[in-house]
Amino acid sequence: MASPLKTLDLFSNVARAKEIFTVLARHGFGDLLETVRLPKGLIEKIIPPTDHNLNVWQRLRITLEDLGPTFVKFGQVMSTRPDALPEGLIEEFKNLRSRVRPISFEDIEPIICAELGCEDYREYFDDFDTTPVASGSIGQVYKARLKGGEDWVAIKVQRPNIKKAIKADIEIIGWLVKQLHAKVEELQPYDLPSIVESTGQGIMQELNFTIEANNAALFNALNPYEDVFSPKVYDQFTHERLTVFEWVEGRPPWDPEIPEDIRIKLAAAGGKSIFEQIVISGFFHADPHGGNILITEDGRLCFIDWGLAGQLTRDMRYFLADLFSAIAQSDPEKVVRVAMMMALGKTRIDQTKLEQEVGFVLRQYRSKFDQNEAIGKIVIELLFVFGSNGIQLARDYSLLAKAIISIEEVGQTLDPKFDIREVGKPFLRKLEWERWNPAGVMSRAWWNLQGHLHKLRELPGDVQRFFRHLEDGEIKVTMKHEGLSEVGDAFDMGVNRLTLAIITASIILSSAIVVGTMAPKDATFSDIYNGGNVITLLAAFGFKLGIVFGGWIIWDIVRHGRHK
Repeated sequence: MASPLKTLDLFSNVARAKEIFTVLARHGFGDLLETVRLPKGLIEKIIPPTDHNLNVWQRLRITLEDLGPTFVKFGQVMSTRPDALPEGLIEEFKNLRSRVRPISFEDIEPIICAELGCEDYREYFDDFDTTPVASGSIGQVYKARLKGGEDWVAIKVQRPNIKKAIKADIEIIGWLVKQLHAKVEELQPYDLPSIVESTGQGIMQELNFTIEANNAALFNALNPYEDVFSPKVYDQFTHERLTVFEWVEGRPPWDPEIPEDIRIKLAAAGGKSIFEQIVISGFFHADPHGGNILITEDGRLCFIDWGLAGQLTRDMRYFLADLFSAIAQSDPEKVVRVAMMMALGKTRIDQTKLEQEVGFVLRQYRSKFDQNEAIGKIVIELLFVFGSNGIQLARDYSLLAKAIISIEEVGQTLDPKFDIREVGKPFLRKLEWERWNPAGVMSRAWWNLQGHLHKLRELPGDVQRFFRHLEDGEIKVTMKHEGLSEVGDAFDMGVNRLTLAIITASIILSSAIVVGTMAPKDATFSDIYNGGNVITLLAAFGFKLGIVFGGWIIWDIVRHGRHK
């Protein structure tokens, strides 16, 4: 029988697979590997762990660090999933540190030339400093000046062969996790295969530097604040393995030389920017910690490193507003209702137990929240509770909580009196107005109505296809006739009511739109009847007719009963 490892062609990476499994065994995970039953030769003799005083999460963190940049990156990304992983594991993964040594410029230069399509990088750059100013697990950053100009730039270049190495590691991790998920019952509630798959996809996206460049450019396009910015992107030099930004001279937020008035101003500016990104734009920097922020000499705040960004749909932003409102009201039942609407899938949960645990978190944080506790920390704690009760949310909710926590830490570094709640309140009020103002409500109602009408237009075709499949023998139905005539009558009545309700809503909405756009401002119905044109007269009449139909539908439902 062929080895299961061949399903991912791991024998082409047998040396790396052997290294990974051996390191896992050395740190005390040999029992898990024995459960998987690895083929002989893929692991050395299992050695008892020497780190007896460490718990399992600490040993796992050290294991990832020993296995190198890909595994460290994996752990760092997974630390943003409190809704899906145990709290102890998340807290330990936050301490992951990548021990990455810079590689020589001789190994980097061919990538620069290949991406730029040139034989010599000096065709595009002068004063190129071949010593990297920064080095990470994926790439290195250099400083240079554009050819024949005065603009200094930061050049980010991908490490050679890193994509192949990361892809191989992800395949090995994915295979191992699937085996463990199938054979270790204690791990099954966490759905590790899907978590690893989504994490791997995110890491592979970070290998495409055009995504980071596009994120930075999009932020600059949406940004309404003059004292906050991101480095300019040079599109002509943006490629998958190389990207070029303007060089920004600045200090980290903790630099004591930053003047006090600048510190206070930029603490507020950074907080406002993050809330603008999350609540209003729905696109945000997901890792705005102090290392990704520079304070410039002219008193501006610069967000750098846009490799990780979050996105929220309109509905996600509205759910977020509901969640913040429920937290502020310390209402566990409302928090649970919102969480169930935010959930990715429909999972049966013990709602009473969940409400009790949410209530405990809200009570625990209530005193801290009143004393300037970041709402981001409360959201993170609630995500742990949701995850342990089977409610998994979109990863972007975790990212936004992390972003709020990070910017609060930066704000309080700059200004100890910085209050993230006061910064966020105006943006949440603005979101509520966007959601509930008459124009917004009518726009969403009209959009929903169009969706229902579209479904009605498709209904005859769907019915025709159903009966065609039935005639062809593709669908078999066994029926037992017991009082179906009453059910049919009730169904007919329900369809008639629904059809009339949709038509009525269409008349009311379309008439209101016509009157609102064509009638003079502050005009009454009397003014329209006396001096309006034919179109506005018809619209006003249609509006009143729709009200009459609506009243009749309500009266008919009350008279006959909702379920008759």
